Amino acid sequence: MSDSPMDTPHDAVVDFEQQVLEPSRVLPVLVDFWAEWCEPCKTLGPILDKLAEASDQWTLVKIDVDSNQPLAQEFGVRGIPAVMLFIDGVKVDEFSGVLPESEVLAWLETRLPSASATAMKDVSALLDAGDQPAAEQLLETLIDKDPESLEPRVGLSRLRLFSDPGFAQVMVEGARLGDDQFELVEAIRLLATLMLKEPQSFGESKIRDQYLEAIVALKEGLIEAAIEGFIKTLVLDPGYDEEGARLAAVAAFNWLPGGEQQVREYRRKMQRALN
Repeated sequence: MSDSPMDTPHDAVVDFEQQVLEPSRVLPVLVDFWAEWCEPCKTLGPILDKLAEASDQWTLVKIDVDSNQPLAQEFGVRGIPAVMLFIDGVKVDEFSGVLPESEVLAWLETRLPSASATAMKDVSALLDAGDQPAAEQLLETLIDKDPESLEPRVGLSRLRLFSDPGFAQVMVEGARLGDDQFELVEAIRLLATLMLKEPQSFGESKIRDQYLEAIVALKEGLIEAAIEGFIKTLVLDPGYDEEGARLAAVAAFNWLPGGEQQVREYRRKMQRALN
């Protein structure tokens, strides 16, 4: 249950950063711009209070426009009641005037993050904290609850790719062009297929051993060593294994710890190798 918004005096000056923006990074915040003299506000206010008390998906902050005129101006409030929803520090939508309870609920349902999206934020937080086992466990729970949901399956596939490429392949079965994260799915499929190939399936070549060494590094999760190995293969024979080294290197960029800056550096290396 959310704390009652009436715990704060109705005419208090609001610290928007501390009371709305920062909390919205944890839980969505619904802001009700109102005033004591506003008759429609007296109709909508109790509806919002009731819904906020019954929900653990969002919290309510009531802002008296008379005491917070700069805020009302900043957010373009021209008439009250004016209601705005903030998620992750950003206003995502708003409505003005009085809506019946059913319409307020419908409005919220189409704008609040789904339970799955909220859980995926928890997965990201666990990974940021370095707790991959807990992140994997949460993803498994999400998949058990909704086996058709693609995002947790892609997430678990991504984490298990190098330790169990066969499992990673199964997790992304059924993903199609146009699905969210399809580019990542394609990278997972390509790398999993490469790691599952038998060494003897690769054609005889003077750079075959170099290529296999890069694949071994990939299996061990040594992403930078694998990419360096693929780039060395490109220098010697860019067309080997149907341009497998180039495709594998680009796919592996998704697992680089250094982000976009590191990707740009490796792209430059690849370009030099191909020229």
